[in-house]
Amino acid sequence: MRIVRFLTLFLLAATLASCVTTTDPRLIAALQRTSVRDIRIELAPDVKTFGFGDKPDQQVADAVRTLQATMNKELIGLPGGPTRGRLVVTLHVFDVTTKQARIVGGHDSMIDGTVRLEDAKTGQLIAEAQNIHGEDLSMRGSGYGVIVAVAINAATTSGAPDVMAQRLSKSFARNVKTWLTQK
Repeated sequence: MRIVRFLTLFLLAATLASCVTTTDPRLIAALQRTSVRDIRIELAPDVKTFGFGDKPDQQVADAVRTLQATMNKELIGLPGGPTRGRLVVTLHVFDVTTKQARIVGGHDSMIDGTVRLEDAKTGQLIAEAQNIHGEDLSMRGSGYGVIVAVAINAATTSGAPDVMAQRLSKSFARNVKTWLTQK
């Protein structure tokens, strides 16, 4: 019986060890030779937007400006190489919940996009990440914990009118930064 358990664990460990992914050193070298100097955000033609109430066009534009400001603050100058780069972000899903939906319904916010790093002079592609994801989870808790979660959601969404877009933008920018600065 012990031998069967041991063999099962050994096979499981070997299987998991074979699933380890490695990063291509050419990608890391290309990223390290570049420094982001410009960031452009665009919406895919089939972008999925949710949570933008009465004036969706204006609210999407405001949320994109918030994302642009966050990314400029967090990513300009990274990773620090000599080649001037342009980061082009194409958003496929841009779902910023309203404060009311977050507090009452527990609606989450998320961004999914493709990020391309190109040479700012030539426009030549340096690197691309297909599925960068950012999210701001809302409701945590069940049973009586929902009451506490609603109260916490109400407290954390007070403040600036674009607080939800700011939180979501920080999450997305953090994941882009992780991709840019991988070692």
